[in-house]
Amino acid sequence: MSSSRSGAIYWCLWVAQFLTFSGYVIVTAGAALLQERANSLPLWGTPGADNTDPTNAVYQTYVNVFQSSNYIIPYPADSQYQFQYQWWIIEYEFAIFILTLALTIFPSLIERVRPIALTFLATALVLIMDNVNSLSFLLRDDIAKEVFEEYRIACAQAGLILVGVANGFTIIFLGLYRDNSAVDGEVHVSKPAANV
Repeated sequence: MSSSRSGAIYWCLWVAQFLTFSGYVIVTAGAALLQERANSLPLWGTPGADNTDPTNAVYQTYVNVFQSSNYIIPYPADSQYQFQYQWWIIEYEFAIFILTLALTIFPSLIERVRPIALTFLATALVLIMDNVNSLSFLLRDDIAKEVFEEYRIACAQAGLILVGVANGFTIIFLGLYRDNSAVDGEVHVSKPAANV
């Protein structure tokens, strides 16, 4: 691969890292907005009512909305756990971002660590797509939009979409990048001929 082409791919890798970080900031803000809303919802502590009673209409509506989204588990009595899956994905994505950022800063490591980084990026992309699907369900549900406010859900979803697109770019450019200095310095050892 020519040096200029490799340089262009390297700069595209930097752009992908910037987009990943931007999306990470947006999705963290969106998840924080959702968590803040979950912590302040009045249904968590209605005086004199058992909020976990299956016959409670508010409880039934709440559980139906979140169980239908598949990836947002309802916790009517413990709001701090409401978005634990989303927070876990954010933390996982951040760890992968640190790995790919380190590779971008130190490109001589790319050749050795690329298989590991691409594996983790692929797993993160699947988790992000699942989470975008869950948030899309919430954006289509009038009750969820009323309860959690549409802009909070949309902010988290926009950040996830940006992180997903940036992860796709990172996979492409990390896969295409070839460190010419590492290729030029390779030593090839041939196998000795077998005794006949």
